[in-house]
Amino acid sequence: MSKLTILVLLLSLAGGTVKVLGGIIYGSKALFVDALTSIANFIALIATIHYYKISFIPPDEDHHYGHYRLGYGGTIVSLSAYSFVAGVIIMDLIGAGAYKVHLYAPIYASMGFALYLAAIILSRRISEFFKPYAVFTVSELIESCVVIIASLGGALYNYIIDFISAIALTMYLFYELYSVARELLYRLSDIAPPYDVMETIRRIIESHNVRLVNLRIRMITPGMYRGEAVIEVPTDMTVSRAYRIIKSIEDSVRNKTNTELTITIKASKT
Repeated sequence: MSKLTILVLLLSLAGGTVKVLGGIIYGSKALFVDALTSIANFIALIATIHYYKISFIPPDEDHHYGHYRLGYGGTIVSLSAYSFVAGVIIMDLIGAGAYKVHLYAPIYASMGFALYLAAIILSRRISEFFKPYAVFTVSELIESCVVIIASLGGALYNYIIDFISAIALTMYLFYELYSVARELLYRLSDIAPPYDVMETIRRIIESHNVRLVNLRIRMITPGMYRGEAVIEVPTDMTVSRAYRIIKSIEDSVRNKTNTELTITIKASKT
């Protein structure tokens, strides 16, 4: 585990701890919502780090193309953790009566904001697989800003200000769950690479004086692709010459687009 990853982990833990203490001790429902999502955030970070490490395991007899997609395991755990927390929050808000908010609540919310801001900035530097974690952590920053204002209003004026903010934060949490789930489905749906990647592969193949019959590429993770191509060669081309062409195409495609390409030859009719 890198020093950067450990630092993100510690910042997330510290931010969550501060919010939990503030939410439980100083009576803010908005901060309580923020605190529970912070717990889910920490669980999501642990899972993201775990599956990020697994994604680097080389190919084996059960995973011929490697373990890269297992990196999305962190996203699945994130969705599960935040969904559970959302249910707990709903039950707590339904049973809530009148309560008192202490002035220390916005102070703890401000401390949590500073810690999570540092965590999200650093997490974006680690890997693409940390993107869902960063999305949820951005929500932590938004929540912290709302909680600072809401808890202050609840302490100085009326707890209703704090309570309404808690409901708004919960609704935003459900929106984030929807957004991340949609993005995960998109990533796992065997989508084609960006247009420029496909065009680069086409140009490489056609530059070897063969005809491209069919090309199918899918994204494994952003920037990493797998696929197959069918090319047509003259009937009088020797096997050794065809093999050299295939090897040259595969190497060029791999080096320029990070795509593992399997090529099938179709003999020309002329």
